[in-house]
Amino acid sequence: MPFTGKLEKTPRFPFWVWPIYFLLLWQILLWAENPGLMSDDSGEMAAAAFNLGLSHPPGYPLFDLAGHLACQLPLGTAVYRLNLFSGFLVLLSLFFTLDAARQMGNRFSRPGSRRPAWRLEALLAVMGLVFISCRIVFAQSLTAKGCVYTLTLLYASVAAWLYLSDRNSPGRQSYWLLGCFLEGVGLANHWQTQLLWVPFLVLWFFQRDYLWWSRTVLLSLFSFLIGLSLYLYLPLRAQLDCRPSWGYPINLPLFYWVVSRSPFAGMEHWVQTGAFYLKSLREMLRVCFFDWIPGFAFFSLAGMALLWKKERDLFWGFFALFVPVFSAILVVHEEMNIYLIPAYMVSLTGLVLLSGFVAAWRIGESLGGRRAVLYLGILALLSTGWLSHVFRLEDKSRYTLAGDFGTNVLQNLPKGALFLAEGDHYVMPLTYQLLVESRRDDIVFEPSIFLFHGWGWKQLGDQSGDIGKRVASSSLFQDRLNALTRFEGVHPLYYSLGRKDLKPALDKMPGVWVPRGLVYAWERRMPPGQAKSSQASRVIGMERMRGLDMNWASGEPDPSSQQIYRYYVDQLTALKQ
Repeated sequence: MPFTGKLEKTPRFPFWVWPIYFLLLWQILLWAENPGLMSDDSGEMAAAAFNLGLSHPPGYPLFDLAGHLACQLPLGTAVYRLNLFSGFLVLLSLFFTLDAARQMGNRFSRPGSRRPAWRLEALLAVMGLVFISCRIVFAQSLTAKGCVYTLTLLYASVAAWLYLSDRNSPGRQSYWLLGCFLEGVGLANHWQTQLLWVPFLVLWFFQRDYLWWSRTVLLSLFSFLIGLSLYLYLPLRAQLDCRPSWGYPINLPLFYWVVSRSPFAGMEHWVQTGAFYLKSLREMLRVCFFDWIPGFAFFSLAGMALLWKKERDLFWGFFALFVPVFSAILVVHEEMNIYLIPAYMVSLTGLVLLSGFVAAWRIGESLGGRRAVLYLGILALLSTGWLSHVFRLEDKSRYTLAGDFGTNVLQNLPKGALFLAEGDHYVMPLTYQLLVESRRDDIVFEPSIFLFHGWGWKQLGDQSGDIGKRVASSSLFQDRLNALTRFEGVHPLYYSLGRKDLKPALDKMPGVWVPRGLVYAWERRMPPGQAKSSQASRVIGMERMRGLDMNWASGEPDPSSQQIYRYYVDQLTALKQ
């Protein structure tokens, strides 16, 4: 469709305005930036990127490689560099989204209108504020784990930009082939989301008019496979015994075990109860209507209606980008992880902004003159105020809880301790502090869930020769676990307070687990007076969360933070006994 409006020969924004604009947005993110670890998967993800290791399934080779480059920045700690990288990905996504919006502004101008060029650029600048002030985007731009979600956001933004650019340049294959390449690259990050965009690529292909289909198909397949080749990173790095290494994908079955997320099989059900879908939908609507500036969801819906009316092909293209992901988030996720729905929806925010821009632009054009200027001023004022509100809610510049918890756990362990960790609030910060910051080189550390696999016992044995020899003397799981208790004072055995994965086997061990601050210590027999203390701890455990909700500054913390607070309260209570 040709452009319908014309730009008046009035000054545009000078070129230098946009670099300064994006730097100001980044400065806002820097003021709120988390200085270290968040209580999510950031510790393990940062350690994998820094050491070129293997993140938890599905491995995230794109994140590991791109994150490793970000870790070379000569400022701050490794995890802080990845926090910055997440913010950079958000701004890069915004760049492509705003350029796509510029193209949409030209396509959706009123026939015969002669609009000032600066008005379009002013509205683009306002849309940038709307985007950054979206709470789910702002939150994920402050954490290393957020890179996984902001990489999917970047793909969706670039895909929309390529799609529009291709339609404005008929006959060129470069945009389409780049889209195929990026689809393969995206599968190497978060394939669960990326697969849902295959219908968009199919639709895009059949909307194009090529005479040499066979040649196009071959070039498309080649571009896709080049991007997908990033998965070769997993077996190549596993062969070098990198750490961390969630799995040992050196052959096809083990490779499939990692990439298919086999450890989490059965947690995400295809059919759920009606209450589950209602709860999920309520959370998704909350994000759409309350995490964006109030009322913007209606702009986005109006923009899609305009697309349906004026540009039917574009409507179906954006529909194929948005609806499959939105539907999958609604119906397929773990019920216990419903709090992650806002993070899952980050990938769709560029599309929401783009459709909202279409409506905002047509409203501005219909006003014209001074009323259009007043309209832009009101939008700018509202978006700035909402950004200030979101900043106060999401500011992580003083958040050190996760890192402090890991430090206190390490300080609580004696020299040479063998620590089997369970729970993200233990595993994630300790993985980072041990493998990146090289704290407590004397400690043998292994996530307990690794011990259900042969490669986990190999990793444990590689850290200490005497442990490796002892566990290699038997192939039975219980015997190997019992062997870990026979090192007397050389490697005293400790376990995290959460006891879910190994509890059946631990209960069969010839000894007792005694609370020691933030961990359990294995003892051959119950120390004097410990029985009464253990009974008191069980009673406290039933009441340990009572009243804590009054201590939160605003809202509920994430589940990992709740666990961290809970264990600190346990420790404090034990000291008062």
